[in-house]
Amino acid sequence: MDKFFSDQAAGLRALLGQNGFQVITVMSGQSGAGKTAATVNLAVALARSGRDVLVVDQDRHGRGAAAMLGLTPRFDVADVLEGRCPLEALILNGPDNVQVLPLGGGFSRLGRLSERDQEWLAQAFNRLQCGVDVVLVDMAEAADPDALPLGLAASEIMVVLPPGNTAITQGYALVKRLVQNFGKRRFRLLLNRMGSADEAQAVAHNFAYTAERYLGVTVDYLGFIPNDERLARAGDMRTSVVEAFPVAQSTSQFRRLAESLLRWPQQASLGSVGNFMQRVIQGGRLVEAYRRG
Repeated sequence: MDKFFSDQAAGLRALLGQNGFQVITVMSGQSGAGKTAATVNLAVALARSGRDVLVVDQDRHGRGAAAMLGLTPRFDVADVLEGRCPLEALILNGPDNVQVLPLGGGFSRLGRLSERDQEWLAQAFNRLQCGVDVVLVDMAEAADPDALPLGLAASEIMVVLPPGNTAITQGYALVKRLVQNFGKRRFRLLLNRMGSADEAQAVAHNFAYTAERYLGVTVDYLGFIPNDERLARAGDMRTSVVEAFPVAQSTSQFRRLAESLLRWPQQASLGSVGNFMQRVIQGGRLVEAYRRG
């Protein structure tokens, strides 16, 4: 297994080391951290600032970004592969023109497709008319090898960390795994459900210090989302807090986060979402090849 990860890491680094447009994978070390809520609300905040946003929803159990925005996918990648619908039918239109691409369970089949079918799907993605400024990937599960090519095709990784020693330990383990297996060296840290700015600052300082000292990585603290009951209410309403409660504390923080993100250094453009997804498909091919080997 160690050799698998070592070989996979070398292949993925060579493949995904290319520059691309702003692609941010949102991850967490445990379930219930608020990763999907952060993805959805950041997407809406970015859209309201004038950016075209695509959310790639990888959840295969119907609890991802699409569900949180009250959207119901009719198809997934498996339907495209079986010829039951065109690729364009996957994309859903959310609030403020946020586009959502639910991949569902069909994504795990990519690496096992024939080269002909992989090339056909890659070309279908390349023809997809979906111009965006920012892609946010709502990661299903970082430990899932089928998920890794999608997450690692990102130019940025944002780790969502809730309070508690267990969350900190699992968040650190996630960062360590991405460093050791895939050579990631820079992370963005968003703290969730924090009681105060001082508490958040202390947690961020300790987490970044430990990761930088023992893993040799850079951890940039983005800020915190307060423990705001209106954020939970918005989730129950299947909408974003940015839309449902414009003056909520958490809404203000998501707007600040969006403004900060827009100042991040931009990568050279890949030109289209299709080109990004072509890299993902090639990554899936690598994963499957190493798994068989």
